[in-house]
Amino acid sequence: MSEELADSELISAFKAGDAEALGLLMERHKAALYGYLLRITGRREAADDIFQEVFLKLVKNPSAYGEREKLKSWLFTVARNAAMDFFRKEGCRAEVPLEGRGESPGPADFTASPEPGPEEAAVNKALSEKLEAALALLSPDQREVFYLRHYSELSFREIAELLSVPIGTVLARMSRAAALLRKELAG
Repeated sequence: MSEELADSELISAFKAGDAEALGLLMERHKAALYGYLLRITGRREAADDIFQEVFLKLVKNPSAYGEREKLKSWLFTVARNAAMDFFRKEGCRAEVPLEGRGESPGPADFTASPEPGPEEAAVNKALSEKLEAALALLSPDQREVFYLRHYSELSFREIAELLSVPIGTVLARMSRAAALLRKELAG
């Protein structure tokens, strides 16, 4: 089966009994969705469970996905709702910890790059730590919008739909986040 097929075509193939179509969908959306779940939960085990839960919902009830919306938006909505359920069960919403504490991922975990030399690795580590410290200063709402935009590559409209807020709110959160990050990272 071709990876060039649109999400809606893969969903139709899956509904018709093609299990390979589901695998292609999972691979296509894994990096962005799993990265988002890692960032908001701060734990690989929780991200693994929620990621599986999202696709299990699609397997158990393929018609739950309304084909009028983009699959990516639907997946992120289901993932966010499942994460909120996870936080309710845990008793609180986890703050995203700084890189290097426990097993939580940092921005460097979501960027692919060739192996750097020692000097470049030191510079990258310093920049990553500075970015993590700056991201920690953002409000949880600003940080979530930043992650969804830059690490999960959702459009502002998709983020607004996912968070159930007006697009102006998303743009304002991103603008404030960008201004704070520019200020903290200047120099």
